[in-house]
Amino acid sequence: MKVIRSFITSIAMFSKIPVPDISPGEDDISYSLAFFPVVGTLIGICIIVLNLDHHLSFIPVAVRIILTLFIPLVITGGIHTDGFMDTSDALGSYLPSERKLEIMKDPHTGSFAVISLLKAYLLHACSVTALLLNPKTNRSVVIIFGLSFVISRCLSALASLYMKKAKTSGMLHMMTKNKKVMIAFAVAIQLVAAAAVSLWLNAVYASVVIVAAVAFTVYYRYKSYKEFGGVTGDTAGWYLTVCEIICALALAATVYAA
Repeated sequence: MKVIRSFITSIAMFSKIPVPDISPGEDDISYSLAFFPVVGTLIGICIIVLNLDHHLSFIPVAVRIILTLFIPLVITGGIHTDGFMDTSDALGSYLPSERKLEIMKDPHTGSFAVISLLKAYLLHACSVTALLLNPKTNRSVVIIFGLSFVISRCLSALASLYMKKAKTSGMLHMMTKNKKVMIAFAVAIQLVAAAAVSLWLNAVYASVVIVAAVAFTVYYRYKSYKEFGGVTGDTAGWYLTVCEIICALALAATVYAA
């Protein structure tokens, strides 16, 4: 029952998918991070079906590109985009860490957030367009692209668990202060599974995506520690948004160069 409650809590927290209202307790919230990659799996499945199911082949490529970009936003409800924008506002201020953390709590949207979001979505649109319009893009490439949403969430969960927190309060602190080993083990299994399937489909393309995601995770640690003194829920949203774009860019560039 505890596993089911934590699963429902995770879906409720990290997506807009309707689930029963169970009034989650602290344990449910703590364990919910173990199921965070499941939301990425749902996103990946939708993208894979949209672009590979022959029953949907009548949809023009241009429309499928837009829908591919739209799917993560619809399923998550923009929760990670919100963190990305808050973090972008703080980073654009060039103020001390304490003031940056205050800016991230400000409910108002600044110009840096809007500009950064525009750049991010244009870059993501370019990478997805380059990927889906490339005649070299086959079923394996599309599936690896779908699995990148699982890999990025696995790495995000592990980073949230083990990286230093910038604050001793907030949802991220509550989710990660206990039961690290059990949650990390569950996330690691999902990461290994997603990586193994990707490597089995195409070792070169999968390796590039995995290396790009891991490299960005290392950079994320450096950037978060330097700018904020640690990670927060908002920086986690920034990480996931950028990591998804980097994975798409790395995959599109590799397929183009192949």
